Amino acid sequence: MTATRPSAPWVPVGIDGIADELGVTQDTVVTWRRRSKEWVTVEKFPEPAGKISGRDWWWLADILDWARATGRLKQD
Repeated sequence: MTATRPSAPWVPVGIDGIADELGVTQDTVVTWRRRSKEWVTVEKFPEPAGKISGRDWWWLADILDWARATGRLKQD
């Protein structure tokens, strides 16, 4: 039996996928995560949906919602 895969934008992404999707570096994504934990006035970066091989992952849809709400989603 084949597992059902979610359709876009409900796909899992890691820091590298987030960086690619938003057109920034992986270091920028790491900084956003850190700032949202340290600064009260910054909208919180989404919590990871889980871990794969010890690395955090998120649903792309949650990241896109966060990026849109914080002005980080580049409009075409």
